Amino acid sequence: MKINIFFAALLMMSCSAAKRQGKNITPDALVTYFSSTLEADSLHNPDVAFYKQEISTGELAGYRNKLWEDWKKANAGRLSTWPKVAENNTKDSLIWQLPDNRKMLFSLFTKGARPANGYPLFINLHGGGCYPNEPGPWTSRSNSREWQAAKTLGTRYDDAPSLYFVPRMPDDRRGRWYHRSPMAAYIRAWQLGVLSGDVDPNRAYILGISEGGYGSFRMGIFLADYFAAAGPMAGSIWPEQEHIENLRNTAFCIQMGESDFAYDRVENAKRWKVMLDSAAAASPGQFNHIVEIQAGKGHGIDYMRAAPWIKQFTRKNYPDTLSWMYYAQCDTIYNAEPAQPCTYRKGFGYVRLDGLSQSGERDFYVEKHGNVYTIRSANRKGIVKGEIRLYADNVDFAQPVKVNYNGKEVFNGKLKLNVGTMAESLALFGDPLRIFPAAVTVKVE
Repeated sequence: MKINIFFAALLMMSCSAAKRQGKNITPDALVTYFSSTLEADSLHNPDVAFYKQEISTGELAGYRNKLWEDWKKANAGRLSTWPKVAENNTKDSLIWQLPDNRKMLFSLFTKGARPANGYPLFINLHGGGCYPNEPGPWTSRSNSREWQAAKTLGTRYDDAPSLYFVPRMPDDRRGRWYHRSPMAAYIRAWQLGVLSGDVDPNRAYILGISEGGYGSFRMGIFLADYFAAAGPMAGSIWPEQEHIENLRNTAFCIQMGESDFAYDRVENAKRWKVMLDSAAAASPGQFNHIVEIQAGKGHGIDYMRAAPWIKQFTRKNYPDTLSWMYYAQCDTIYNAEPAQPCTYRKGFGYVRLDGLSQSGERDFYVEKHGNVYTIRSANRKGIVKGEIRLYADNVDFAQPVKVNYNGKEVFNGKLKLNVGTMAESLALFGDPLRIFPAAVTVKVE
């Protein structure tokens, strides 16, 4: 992305003004800030001077380009771990260091020629699972075989052009795809793929088989705002484990054998179909889904159906209607392990959430009509309170923005576009299409 001379001059002037306002502001201050936020457990804000650095709507595109370049500089170290990809090539048995002192093997391969906006990204999770008696993190023959099978099947799916990220379970003794370490890998793969220019940010998908079906089911919901669609196969979770609200703008494809009775898999798929059908009927066009119960099949099914279906969808990065459940993913195996680390999302869609208490569950619903946002929210488990940051975009910034929360007007005024909010939102999501220039803080009680 290039900035024209006019924008460059504006940026130089603005940086000089910011330097006068805060002693910590230097030409590389945002690079330093971004570097300090990478894969951190918590997000801190940039220097207050950046929030005082106001910009006009005409300058917005230039500043987005400039911040993206600063973000790229801050990510130089991480980008060095993302191999260069070419048409129809494979990079296999690569290793990433993940949080919690774990490592992950992964494979990258491409199919077809790179589209102008980058490849669609497919995160493909293998089957297998948890083998607590294994002597080491990568010693399970079952997981090794399943990883090879996932790579082989991925080359056969009808979804070219595509770029595949196929991770291997980071620890066979704790084999679950929804733990914080593999979750960090999915986000890293998404962010680095987009940063490198290899991946189209609006065309990312997650799918998997058996244990990978469970993982893509849970992560397709928990991380729904990063994906256009998800395709879990032969691994349908209990409806009580995840929350349909997150799927309002993310398409979902469930493939299950009619005789796959273990762990209530086929019954769970049928229950999800009822819920998804109901949600789609109540909100036309907002819960795109298909649930196929494959006749005559058990745990082994026709795996060729999911990828062609999900690849047709494009992510909605700023939908007028947004809903989600604020809840935690914990590093348990059988939901019976106390004192395991849990992960709450720091943000979802276009809302920052880390100002909320990390306990319980709370649902949120946002509806946007022009410059008016209506938010509804209620506790569903325990008590969640604190504050959220609603990022404004696709509005007329020359006019007042109104925000209503649970029937009460909590904001009515013109928003000031500023560099601080742009930097904050970029650090939160690492997404070039979610660099937001203004926000409203809403108290949640």
